[in-house]
Amino acid sequence: MAVNAPELSPPLPVPGFKVGTASCGVKSPNLKGRRQDVTLIVADVPCHAAGVFTNNRFRAACVRHGEATLASHSESIRAIVANAGNANAGLGEMETVWGRELIETGAAAANVSADVVLSASTGVIGTPFPIERIRDGMHEASESLHDDNWEAAAHAIRTTDTFPKWSSAQVQIDGKTYTLTGIAKGSGMIHPNMATMLGFVATDAPVAAADLKTMLKRVANRSFNCISVDGDTSTNDTLYLLSSGIGLGYAPLADTTLFEQALTELCIELAQLIVRDGEGVSKFVTIEVTGAASENDARTVGRAIAVSPLVKTAFAGNDANWGRILSAVGNAGVAIDTNGITLSADDVLMFENGNLHPDYRDAMGMAVFANPEFTITLDLGMGSEAATIWTGDLTHEYITINAEYRT
Repeated sequence: MAVNAPELSPPLPVPGFKVGTASCGVKSPNLKGRRQDVTLIVADVPCHAAGVFTNNRFRAACVRHGEATLASHSESIRAIVANAGNANAGLGEMETVWGRELIETGAAAANVSADVVLSASTGVIGTPFPIERIRDGMHEASESLHDDNWEAAAHAIRTTDTFPKWSSAQVQIDGKTYTLTGIAKGSGMIHPNMATMLGFVATDAPVAAADLKTMLKRVANRSFNCISVDGDTSTNDTLYLLSSGIGLGYAPLADTTLFEQALTELCIELAQLIVRDGEGVSKFVTIEVTGAASENDARTVGRAIAVSPLVKTAFAGNDANWGRILSAVGNAGVAIDTNGITLSADDVLMFENGNLHPDYRDAMGMAVFANPEFTITLDLGMGSEAATIWTGDLTHEYITINAEYRT
């Protein structure tokens, strides 16, 4: 039930990287040969890398391993191995054993040391991990390695996604053109307190690992941390950024401003694609919060609106129930002056300076809410900071999808 899913231009190859996929029947042996479900991203050279991970306390083995690997090898990463269909989470000691075996299998296929391989898993939580099927089929991923295989990888990391998600960009810095390509997956369990479900971005821009680390946190806060489908943060949320540039012999960028801008725009596009493909989503809603005392306050208020079941069901029913929106604002835990709040839906002014606008009529708001895309603008009247959040509605289809997820 994707909302106005755009027609994507083909993803661009990134110098220094090759990508392969395999069909291993990760979720079920019956799916082997029917859909790709393992992805291998291999760097020709040691890469500088950074990651942002879920804040869910029930963290999967791949998340724990990724943090540890980046802590010791952030300037020499050579590969990412990822699977869809099984999260390898909630499985006790075996989760760690299987997670390590996945990395070793990917490392062998990439012909690199396991110490410099990152991993990611997504899918059903609490189901034994089919490492044997992955090990048996991993040769397909190594045999298909190619610099122009990003689209196949975007397909292979999907679970309940209805379409693959990728984005590419090029940026010119000091007379040289650098490429960025990213893929992401996500449709349900989307309320990231880090990044997204899974996201991998590669670039040949020569950025030092220390700069990547601080930059990626800022970028995630303005992109993947600004989306919500259903209010649930996964055990496996992972975003990786790999740079091959320094390994290719380019001098590290002294000024990363233009690169960060390009990376932010790319990640925003990927984040919005996730919302458009949200489980059961029939509306794409932009929530613009202005007049906040801080950017964090603006983001907190926006997310409170985006995650409210009452607001989301009102979106689904074309019900311009402004009272539910203001109630969510009041529940956000942010200091506000109720007499200073102004609320609009697209160009319809609903609430102004703490009062219902005298010219507003419900039919005006409902006409906006009936659209597949619209914008809620909320001015808090507390300062000059702002943030934008993207979300969707909550329909019966969401219940159907998740009630039948394992069957």
